[in-house]
Amino acid sequence: MIKEQFLIEAFEPLWLTVDNIGPFRERPYEIDFTDAQDQPCNLFLLMSKNGQGKTTLLEIMYSLMSLIGENNPTQFGHEDLDKGYGRVQWDLRLKLKWREEKQCIVLSLLAGQLDEKQPALKIWHENELKKYGATAWHYLGFRKTLSAHLEPIGKEDELVKNFLGHLRTDIASYSDEFEVSTLSLPTLLYFSAYRNIEAIDSLERTITQPDKWGYYPVHHITAEGNSWTQSLDNLLVWLKWLDDGRFEKVIKLINEHIFKNEKKCLKGIRRVPPEAIVVVNDTEKHRLDRLSSGEKNLVQMFLRINVHRTLNTLIMIDELDVHLHSIWQHGILRLLKTIVREHPGVTVIASTHSREILEAFPITIPEVGITKGGHLIDNKGVNH
Repeated sequence: MIKEQFLIEAFEPLWLTVDNIGPFRERPYEIDFTDAQDQPCNLFLLMSKNGQGKTTLLEIMYSLMSLIGENNPTQFGHEDLDKGYGRVQWDLRLKLKWREEKQCIVLSLLAGQLDEKQPALKIWHENELKKYGATAWHYLGFRKTLSAHLEPIGKEDELVKNFLGHLRTDIASYSDEFEVSTLSLPTLLYFSAYRNIEAIDSLERTITQPDKWGYYPVHHITAEGNSWTQSLDNLLVWLKWLDDGRFEKVIKLINEHIFKNEKKCLKGIRRVPPEAIVVVNDTEKHRLDRLSSGEKNLVQMFLRINVHRTLNTLIMIDELDVHLHSIWQHGILRLLKTIVREHPGVTVIASTHSREILEAFPITIPEVGITKGGHLIDNKGVNH
């Protein structure tokens, strides 16, 4: 059977609604990811004091994207959904080509303690769809039944079935290029606040395909631990072994964007033990885990984005400013702006409470190729 064409041209967040989740207990809480002209933002900041729910919101979006890659999940992957009465809905605008026809729709991802007859928390009527240039509303997800089983929602919708069929069929497929992807299926990269590069204790370092190599709907990037297959060193050794030009692109991009003003550079791979080499002042050599906390943060982020990115990528970054000096905070913001400018299908949603970043992110000042937005969560859980 020939696979039916299903090309996604845009996958853009519009709204997130959460209820009975984390600090958002009193009433449903909404976040609008669009600007004053109702256009989806491609660079969006979540701001608040510590403990107000920034991480919770990022985790919810990650969990919803995780679910669409599974046929029969037994858990939602978030405690307030699995053990509580939480309900969530994430609305996205999809521009797609299906059956030789271009369409613009709103797709809602749903999960939690949802009503069987009308599971959605937010109903999309014709006038609301029209505001975002959409002509139809579709939804999919899972609801928790009285017996605590997860029941699929929207699985009979023909467009949803085709979308999920393409996505699940292409899991683990991969592109032949670094930083150049032709895959239109969406992916979400979630960078937790703990994204360290740690020393590797394993003695069994072989040329091994990295964990989750290829296309997956989600990637969770956190502190690596000492697992060889999850490490950046293994990823770089693997790219070097492929010998198709990708490793050389890695070296060039890392050195140009991260070490361009430093007296150090990512040089290559040591054979025994196999690992990446950083050279300082043209003589001293050390491992990736010996970089500063800020440098490790940037190397981890920049490399993972370019390895796992598809044409439609959602990048979620918790605590964007963690371990970064004020100069580097401006630097990471410039880097993210460059990424969304050069890759129109990329959307970045990051949390921060850094004054430096907020001052460098004036929402009202237009910037070419960037649609900026932000949301402030106050200590009473009031929308802003």
